Amino acid sequence: MDDSELAALRVEIDKIDAHIVELLAQRFNITNQVGVLKAQKKLSAIDPEREARQAQRYTELANEFGVKPQVVQNLFRSIIDEVVINHRAIAVQTAFQ
Repeated sequence: MDDSELAALRVEIDKIDAHIVELLAQRFNITNQVGVLKAQKKLSAIDPEREARQAQRYTELANEFGVKPQVVQNLFRSIIDEVVINHRAIAVQTAFQ
C-alpha cells in the first residue's frame, strides 16, 4: 500500500466519521423531543424495559454487520447515558416553567 492509497482510505474514513456525527446529531435532536414529551407526561428519564430491548437489538445489528457486539453495546451505552442526562435536565427545566 503506497502513501496515496493510505491517504485515499483515510479520506473515506473521514467522510464516514462526518456522517456518523451528522446521524448522532439527528438522533440527539429526536431524543430531545422524547425528553420534552417525557417531562410533560412526568415519565422517568430511564426506561429499563426499552433499554433491554434495544440492547438485544444492538447485538443483533452488530452480528448482522460483522461488528463485535460489545463494541456496539459500549457505543450505545455511552449515547444512552448522555440522553438520560439530557432528559433529566429537561425534566428539571420543565418543572420550573
